[in-house]
Amino acid sequence: MASLASKHSISTASVHRPAPALLAPRVLPQRHCPVHARSSLADKIKHSLDFNKKGRLEVIDKLYRNPSKASLEAVLADDFKMGEEGYTKKFTKADYIGLTAGVVLPAIPDFKWGHACSGDVDDDGFCIVTVQATGHHTGAPLAMPGLEPLPPSGRHFCLAEEVQKVKVVGDKVAEIQVLPNKGAGPRALYAALGGKAPSQAAAAAAAAAPPLP
Repeated sequence: MASLASKHSISTASVHRPAPALLAPRVLPQRHCPVHARSSLADKIKHSLDFNKKGRLEVIDKLYRNPSKASLEAVLADDFKMGEEGYTKKFTKADYIGLTAGVVLPAIPDFKWGHACSGDVDDDGFCIVTVQATGHHTGAPLAMPGLEPLPPSGRHFCLAEEVQKVKVVGDKVAEIQVLPNKGAGPRALYAALGGKAPSQAAAAAAAAAPPLP
């Protein structure tokens, strides 16, 4: 009888079972996403087969490093065009060289473009270049189109960074598209060197100048 009671007590005793452990949701690394994996692989293949990247970077460097009339004549394509993205008005090779070599450099002999670019080409055929213009107004008066000339003041300027999209074809720059930035461009340069806000008519004339530096 004691034996049966012992067996019954064993069989009816509550058995403690540990609660199942809570598992954190499994988060797959991004590389396991099939779409992302395909995209990344395609980009890697595209860039690894881009044998013109080094040449493009050399052309872009020639465009921005120590600009001069001779260097711009050599690096810009004959049918070169430049404009602000979203606007139809375009400027020619002569316009670009005329403003840079005929107006900016005589007034600002140490004018420099700081520039950075990976050399990769977007689907639209352009390279993205981040630029920043700096220098001192120690040369001739700065005579921007439609604005009162500014006498040399020795002032230093460092304009805001802006993005320029550059299309390189062979060993030439074929096109530049500027993404507008209020802190950069001719009017920003004029203001940085002490120029007063122009009248509406003068502002329109300044806006008609090529969007550089």
